[in-house]
Parts: sequence; C-alpha cells; structure tokens
Amino acid sequence: MKLDCDVIGDLLPLYTEQMVSEKSKELVEEHLAECPACRQRHAEMSTPDVQPAFSAEPAQHFRSYVKTEKWRLGLKVALITAAVVMALVIVRLVMIGALIAFLALDSMLAPIEVDTDIANYSRHIGENADEKYRYKWGMDESIFPAAITDSMDVIEYKMVYYNPWDAQYLSYLTVSYDDADYAAELERLAAYPSTAYEGYYSVTGFDGGEPLAIYSDSYHGFIYAISTPKQENTITYVELIFCNYFYDLEYTEYIPIHYLPDGFNAQNDNPYQEKMRKEIQY
Repeated sequence: MKLDCDVIGDLLPLYTEQMVSEKSKELVEEHLAECPACRQRHAEMSTPDVQPAFSAEPAQHFRSYVKTEKWRLGLKVALITAAVVMALVIVRLVMIGALIAFLALDSMLAPIEVDTDIANYSRHIGENADEKYRYKWGMDESIFPAAITDSMDVIEYKMVYYNPWDAQYLSYLTVSYDDADYAAELERLAAYPSTAYEGYYSVTGFDGGEPLAIYSDSYHGFIYAISTPKQENTITYVELIFCNYFYDLEYTEYIPIHYLPDGFNAQNDNPYQEKMRKEIQY
C-alpha cells in the first residue's frame, strides 16, 4: 500500500521521533525512497536545532563596566564636592577679608570730632543733648552742670566724639565760680553718691586728693569732678567714656594730663584690659 504525500507529511514528525509502528515505518521509508519532496521535508526535520551558546564573558564585562562607571561617578562627585567646599572657603575668606578691610577703612574714614565752643554745651551734655551724645553707654552725666549760666566763668571746654564702630567720648569743662556759687556747687557734688574707682584702668587716685564726685564703670570708664590745681574756686569736670576696655583714640592728645586720674591707662592692650579678658575669657 502506497501513501500519498499528505499522509506522509502527517507521519513524518512521528517517524522522525521514532514514535511509529514498524508497519508505518516501512511505508514511510518506501515513500521517502521514491519522493524527493518528502525526503527534503524529512531532512529538515532531522536537522537538530542550533542551541544558543551562552558565555559568562559579557556578564563579566558588564559588571566590570558598572564597577568602572561607579568609580568614575564617585570620583566626579568627590571632585565636585571638593570644588564646592573650596569655593565656599574662598568665598568666606573673601568675605572676612572684605569685612576686615571695611572695618579698617571705616575706622580710617571716621572723623574725630572736636568741639570747643561752649555755646554747644547743651548739645553735648545732658538728657536734651543731640542724639549721638545723649546715651553715652548709660553713663551718669549728672556730675556735670545741668547748664552753663551767665554767672559761670568758663575757662576751658572741649568735647571729643569718635565713632569708628563704637561711640567714644572725651570731654572736660573748667569753670571758675564766685564764692557763693562755688560753695553751692561743692555742696551739690558732695551729695552725689560717688562710686569706687581704684583699680579700674590702673587708676590709683587723683593728684590733689579725692575727686569731689565720681561715677565709675569697670567697662565704660569715668565721669568726675575735681578741684582744679592752683586755681581758686575752680572746678574741672571730666568724662572719659569708651568701651571694649580701651580708647580707640590717643586721648592724651585731647586732654591735659593733670586732669586725668593717676595711673589711668586706657591704651589698647593695657594691663586692666588683659586682666579683664582673662577673667571673662573674652
């Protein structure tokens, strides 16, 4: 019995897998011997499938690539971070330098204002003074006369104002009184509640004895009244007001030495300043 190509086509897969009976096998082989087309189909079925060959090499290359890229990324991040940090440091240094330069320039440009016109006394001294003279770091100016009257003989007057970054004041007033007014002024000053002063800024006392009245502050300085040496019925009023434990101006250029307390030293890096810095760790 001969089979046609359609039937053989149905049997070829089973034949190729050797899943047909002996009889069917003989029939298929007889047909294949005579039919080139079916032999070709059988040959194609018999050719084994090409299995893809897998290699670990691409995966290894990929892992190596990822590792390299991570290292490069880490290096880039580190370099960028270092650059940002360096830029911030440079900016900060520039800002600090600019601030120092500004303060130095401000200090150089700040004028030292000196006024010797007694007509301006009320602008410099007391509660009704001009704004920049009014507060004076809270120091008590009531030792000074409240006003200049016609009965006063003003011998000397000077107000010095300097504000490089913190306001500083130096002033003195020397007045000669008649007997009655002198006695009244002595009584007023004697009633003032004077404060201790020795030791502040190396002060040991005053030439000619105790001051008639004194207000002292361990940080901001002194305001006081003294009997003027060798001048009868004459009183000198002085205020030395500053901060940071030193004067920024050369105060001895603006006031007679004999009006200053004995031992007074408010120069920068004075012994009292060093002592206070150590005590408060400033």
